[in-house]
Amino acid sequence: MKTKNEKKANKAKNTITIDYENKRLSVFYFLPLLLIAGFVPLIVHAKYVDLSGTTQALYWTGQQQYLDFFSYWKSQWVVVLTVISLIFYVILYLQKKLPYKNLKQYYIPLGIYAIFVIISTIFAIDTQTALWGFVDMYQGMFVLLSYVLLTFLTINFVNNERDIKLFVNAFLFLMIVEGIIGVGQYFGQDFFQTEIGKKLMLPSNLAVEDLSFSFGPKTIYGTLFNTNFVGSFATLMLPLSVAFLLGAKTNKRRIISAITIVLVIFVWIGCNSRAGYLGMAVAALFALWLFRKIIKKHWIGFVGLVIVFVIVLFGLNKASDGKILTRLKVFNIKEQIELIKENNEKAFKFEDIVLGQDSFTIKTSKEELNFKIDGNKLYFMDESSKELEITTKGNEITINDKKYAGYGIKIAKDYPGVTVTRAGRNFYFYFTKSGVKLISSGGRIIELVDAESCKLLEGIEELASGRGYIWGRTLPLLNKYVASGSGPDNYPLAFPQDDVLAKSNVFYDSNTVVDKPHNLFLQIATNTGVLSLIALLATWGVYIFSSLKLYSKITFDSLEKLIGASCLVSIIGYLAAAVFNDSIVSVAPIFWIILGLGISINAKLKNNVA
Repeated sequence: MKTKNEKKANKAKNTITIDYENKRLSVFYFLPLLLIAGFVPLIVHAKYVDLSGTTQALYWTGQQQYLDFFSYWKSQWVVVLTVISLIFYVILYLQKKLPYKNLKQYYIPLGIYAIFVIISTIFAIDTQTALWGFVDMYQGMFVLLSYVLLTFLTINFVNNERDIKLFVNAFLFLMIVEGIIGVGQYFGQDFFQTEIGKKLMLPSNLAVEDLSFSFGPKTIYGTLFNTNFVGSFATLMLPLSVAFLLGAKTNKRRIISAITIVLVIFVWIGCNSRAGYLGMAVAALFALWLFRKIIKKHWIGFVGLVIVFVIVLFGLNKASDGKILTRLKVFNIKEQIELIKENNEKAFKFEDIVLGQDSFTIKTSKEELNFKIDGNKLYFMDESSKELEITTKGNEITINDKKYAGYGIKIAKDYPGVTVTRAGRNFYFYFTKSGVKLISSGGRIIELVDAESCKLLEGIEELASGRGYIWGRTLPLLNKYVASGSGPDNYPLAFPQDDVLAKSNVFYDSNTVVDKPHNLFLQIATNTGVLSLIALLATWGVYIFSSLKLYSKITFDSLEKLIGASCLVSIIGYLAAAVFNDSIVSVAPIFWIILGLGISINAKLKNNVA
């Protein structure tokens, strides 16, 4: 039972909200947010990034410059447009044209996260990287703070159905363009390999011969850098595209929305992202429960959606020679773990590498090979120290014993050392006065590191395309990064990159640079600290639980209710996919805007109910 004072307070609060609801701000003020939502993810433009003198060069590949297409300019525009939007907000708020919505349950944990982002930057392993981001990622402090601001700004900019429709149109544009590009890529007609595409990507003063990306036909990377991130994108967009169709009032909007749904389903399935499949599967469970009454009412349309899904799924599976359904089998985690353990018992493994003063040894599950340095001569011995006969041709050495036929040995020309190849892995040994060393990524001379690992993941390092190894080496790092993280985008510097022996058993290249954990939650915890992760989990948790409570009993009789519930489904799906995917500047801004849109709609609906 509410008191008179409570009723008056609610009435006053509702009056203020209604005033803002009835105002129609010029679309001009929304442009920065709308560009981030609908245009920035489409940016693909070359930028030579100078790596000299930075820690990035040490841990990347050692080159002086790196040509970036997918991340640098997106990150720059996200920061610039967010700042412009913030300036607009401050001006409009002072003019009483925009509200400050009192949603402390979100602002406080987001503010705490922002504080830890700044603290982690101050105490970062590499401050330059923490400010501007690592190669290919570019999610430094300014970008991470922009994400927080995007949510805050979207919450306070969106106050009526017209405002929601602006974002609907931005998302529709993005989905259609991304879908058209994706369909072409899947069938080997990549837009970025055309003359027009190359002109859009390359500045007039830059000439690049034989430009190509690492993804072939029968997959989709769109404008989002990697097929996995396309999976996260599709998980965000598909629920919204369905809501757009359900809320369409005209035949034109229905046709556009229906085409969009087909394109997004195609992109989602065609990108071959298992993380995307998982995210959408989780999202679908919540969608079926939330929209159960609508599904029952519009069951013919729902059946049509299922038919479209089945046709696209089996059509693309046939086009890819069964690749898609084969990839789905990995979701049987128990079976995958048993298979990995079974294979490990039989598989070839590197068991040890021993570095001495004038000797070194490579020990595998098949044999042991010892190397002895004596002045300018290099001797080879088996496990019993018996010298092995060799044949030398130029700088290449062949061991005559058939037992060692799998070895390739080359005397280095540019440094005192030797390259040893076994099972496709290259080991670069460097001879110094202080003993034998290894050369690792970036041309660094290193000592071997035996990195601490999580016991639960030992023996299943190959799980989920090597994620078992990456997660197993990342979890122990969190003990160091509880309050202050390693720094925004400093994950590659925090990870034990010199764990060469273990890497050689998981990756084809033993000098692979692990630049991300392939898990959003581990990425946050390592970069900005465990406490920052807890703050974000609190934000997302409050939003998800309050939304489930709100929409579980609501009647979906308006566009804003449909969009609000779909924002919830999108957020849940994205976070589910994030167990296997990272935050990336191509997709993350969309997530934070959708979060802000969902929170804003929820606040409006709750005010109308109060």
